[in-house]
Amino acid sequence: MSNATAIRMGHFTSKKRRRAEEQAKEQAKARSDEIDFHLKEEAKSFKQQCDVLLISIPESEATAFAFVKQMRIAFGAYTREELADFRPFIRKILLQNSRSIVMVLRSRNLAPTRRSNKANCEYIMKHRIDTDSPEFSFMPKFGRAVQNLWAEEIIPVLLDHPSRLPVDDNVAYFFAEAQRIVAEEYVPSIEDILHASEKGIMQTPFKMDQLSIRVLQVYGQECKPKRWIRLFEGVTSIMFYASLSDYDKRVVRWNNKGTRLEESLAIFGAVVNSGWFLQTSVILFLTDVAEFSAKLQEVPLARYFPEYMGGTDVHRGTEYITGRFKRLNRARLNLFTHITEISNGNNIRLLFSVVRDRLLRNEFADSDIM
Repeated sequence: MSNATAIRMGHFTSKKRRRAEEQAKEQAKARSDEIDFHLKEEAKSFKQQCDVLLISIPESEATAFAFVKQMRIAFGAYTREELADFRPFIRKILLQNSRSIVMVLRSRNLAPTRRSNKANCEYIMKHRIDTDSPEFSFMPKFGRAVQNLWAEEIIPVLLDHPSRLPVDDNVAYFFAEAQRIVAEEYVPSIEDILHASEKGIMQTPFKMDQLSIRVLQVYGQECKPKRWIRLFEGVTSIMFYASLSDYDKRVVRWNNKGTRLEESLAIFGAVVNSGWFLQTSVILFLTDVAEFSAKLQEVPLARYFPEYMGGTDVHRGTEYITGRFKRLNRARLNLFTHITEISNGNNIRLLFSVVRDRLLRNEFADSDIM
């Protein structure tokens, strides 16, 4: 091989090596750009997911939870699969409450008047099923036993004061629907879901356009926010639910003899000034305007808040109560107040379009975009 040929081959090899190195660099840059793109997309997706904490006094929990479910329905119907996911939850409610009723009858030495219902009580207590299984089911006889027991004359008397019994407020609804609920092909209805509740943290996920929202509600717990509030540090927003018409309704729990509105004010103050939500916005819903307006004509607000001077004027009444909440916001959190009538379904979509805007603004602020 001549020197000239060797030089040409060496030059070719060097050129080929440089081209390979350049291609490797280009491929590495392409991979890096792709990774950066996916990271940005994931970050963008993360910023489109908001956790919202819903808070109310215990007496308003069921109504507040129904409020959230209305929101979920307004922004997208449940699929059949999503409805089916509620099946074990609702069946467990039926089982637990039916056993609670039997236990109450026994503890008070109350026997069913019908002989068949004495046997039904035994069957309800002895019926064994695996409630931890996502697909647990009842024998059809269980539904008949519950509905026959429900027809006993003594049961409505017991349920005149459900707050004094270890049963859910909506027990009457589920007892009346027992045979449908135990049916093998049962798929929960929207009405079933709206009546369902349990102790613990309830989660309701849904979408508002491109914004994914998860509403969290502490349900069935003692009204002592200090015990659980720190668990929710970092939520995007707090939704606080209170009824205007609660100003004269008494709290019947042993440790509180005040009114429900007074307790709502106390809890609101404890939450917003807790120090756990310094970057969190608060959306305050004051509801039941129509009931509040009618009640003002009969029950003076000044009887419970002596400094109120607005008489029967509903606008002055709502302004006064709104002001009481605002003055409690010593931490100066971003507070947005909405006075509404949530029983009007036409309000829900409009109302939560406003909520969506509030949530997006809060997310943008956290991202230094605004």
